[in-house]
Amino acid sequence: MRLETRRLLEQLITPRQACIGAVFCSYTFDPAYFEEQVLRTLLALSSDPDEDGTRYHAEARAALRDTPVACFVDASVRQGGRRLPYDLHLVRKRTFHPKVTLVLYETEARVAVGSGNLTRPGHERNVELFFTRVLRYDDPVAVVMLRQLDAFFGACLSLAASDGTQLQAARQALAARIAGSPEPAASAPRDASFISTFESSALRSLAEALPAQATLRRVGVLSPFFERDDLAIADEREGLTSVLSELLALRRHPPGEAPALELGVPWEDAPLAPPAAAVLPALAPGLWAWRRARESLGGDEPVAQVAYIRVEKITGKQVFAVDAGERSQRLDRAEFEAALADHQLWPVAPPKVHAPARILQRVAKEHQLQLWLQPTATLAGDGRPLLRPLHAKLFLITVEHRGQTSTYALVGSANASRAALERPVAEGGNVEAGVLMRFDGEVRLRDLLQSLVASSLGDVQLEERPAPESELDLSAWIEDAVHDAEARTLTIVWASAGPKGLSAWQLSYLGRAVASGAGPATEPTLVTDFDLEPASAELALLASDRCWMIPIRVADLAQLPIQAGLPAPDLRALLAMLGRRVGSERLATLWQQRGPSGVAAILESLFGDGFGPHDVFKAWWGLRQEIEDSTTVASLRHRLVGPTGARTVWKRLCEVPETELARDEVWLYGSELVRELRQANLADGPDRPARAELLAALVTELCADLAQREPPGDAAWLDDVRAFYRGRGPRS
Repeated sequence: MRLETRRLLEQLITPRQACIGAVFCSYTFDPAYFEEQVLRTLLALSSDPDEDGTRYHAEARAALRDTPVACFVDASVRQGGRRLPYDLHLVRKRTFHPKVTLVLYETEARVAVGSGNLTRPGHERNVELFFTRVLRYDDPVAVVMLRQLDAFFGACLSLAASDGTQLQAARQALAARIAGSPEPAASAPRDASFISTFESSALRSLAEALPAQATLRRVGVLSPFFERDDLAIADEREGLTSVLSELLALRRHPPGEAPALELGVPWEDAPLAPPAAAVLPALAPGLWAWRRARESLGGDEPVAQVAYIRVEKITGKQVFAVDAGERSQRLDRAEFEAALADHQLWPVAPPKVHAPARILQRVAKEHQLQLWLQPTATLAGDGRPLLRPLHAKLFLITVEHRGQTSTYALVGSANASRAALERPVAEGGNVEAGVLMRFDGEVRLRDLLQSLVASSLGDVQLEERPAPESELDLSAWIEDAVHDAEARTLTIVWASAGPKGLSAWQLSYLGRAVASGAGPATEPTLVTDFDLEPASAELALLASDRCWMIPIRVADLAQLPIQAGLPAPDLRALLAMLGRRVGSERLATLWQQRGPSGVAAILESLFGDGFGPHDVFKAWWGLRQEIEDSTTVASLRHRLVGPTGARTVWKRLCEVPETELARDEVWLYGSELVRELRQANLADGPDRPARAELLAALVTELCADLAQREPPGDAAWLDDVRAFYRGRGPRS
């Protein structure tokens, strides 16, 4: 059995359908990579963030208005640099360690659960392991996993500081598509199950998956961290010892047949070239590295690689060795010595392995222990050195039951530590997530990762990792920073408790101070005349000569300006854009180049001294078309109540002085708007009822306004107009 090697993003996208929502969970988080690589791919953005940042940002904002995106990340290790207004939930109450991605499409969802963070190393450089699958909404078994994921995201939200808006929209889109799915038949095959530490510990989930009377034969653990849990060092007496003991005791075993244990660990000092030496080393037993060429799959030029072998015996003409996978080899001694003389073969010093020596030595006294090393350094096809650190996490439990051998696998985020495996969230454990699977037969670590190199405890140098220093995070005092785009305000909500040491502080946005004080505030801090610029969606907290970045949450994405830097459009600009006579990008360019006069000039060329019924009705037709083209609740809401939506343009009409626009004329335009809205044929889809409800609510609101503005009198022509807009024919 071998794993498929592909970029994760390639497995999350489909060219056949547009993304309608996405939720991400990560421990570390790089917003620049997420926005310019992940979001750009998922949302099918065509602009280049480097070559045309303004257009890219406008396109991304428009896409996010239509497609809800939410991220959960651990607050203690995320990076700054966020620019786009997706929801970013910071988790501080627990170590937040899951790596989960759910991307929604119209007829299916795509999920990835594994080890890689939302960073370039996590998606492109490290050795990572993910479970990926296409989950169709019409498959009851797939819907079971989708409901598990939905419940998981709801539990994540309970640990976040604020609710946000985008997660709810994404979950509603999912709920609309799986609401009517029946429970799967009892006979339906289920080969994978999503688990998290919200329900129970990972060890308990593993134990419950195994047959009660099974015999445990082998345990495999692949993990970059054994003695610590990313930032929290595990206690040697109950950390790895307890985890391995629990794994090895998941099921019984016959006396004298203790299950074997294999550990896959990073080999961080794996060499790619021989050390400088004046004298060639002598040929002797031990671990050797051999830089040699192998044929490429495409049949082109040979590809360089470094192979590791262990020499066991040397005779006059032959060298007896075992390769990285423990297969015996007989090598020609002359060839061996020629490679040695050519500096393509060299002895390797004992590898350094970060793991607690005494714990592993105690385990080895009771169990057969096989060590597997994953070289961090490797060679690209053209011979360039590459660093690919092991970051994958995998647990393999091989059992026998009723004469059959099976292997149960847990792929996910959990390292081999007590906080990750033994404790659920309710008992102070990490938030972890994974997928449990079962395979026929025995599956070992090297069956899945061919680059592992066999070793043993006696052949490596075991070292403890230094404990990381605990960092002060004064940004924990800021619970939320909420931007109301319609009111142009920013509200900073302070936490009721936080770390000590916050004295004098300043909050700034793009280098401009927006608030300052001494000590934590007891009431929310309100910043007025605030606009979210394309360059940043973060506040900077300056205190104690340090800086922390705080994400700004947009209360309502539908209210964000259609173009950053373009003031709210007046009535003429709205009519021109809705009537598709000029685009928002063109108006923004004119504003930047020539200011208000540039925008006024193009509007005067379109409308002259003023607009007429044809201009208004053409705008209503364009608005109706946009409403009919809206396939998600978020996109429809933007067309109804956003800066260029139906409610906004109606409000602008009502604000025109009666000396410029008669009250009867406003009523007529409003009646025509309601008529167009009522006749809009909403796109089909599972959430069509929700979209219809939104549209009906706005129509009701507009009708109430029109009732207050209805012209007085009972003239026959007026009755005919009223009857026309109320759906009745004219009087005979």
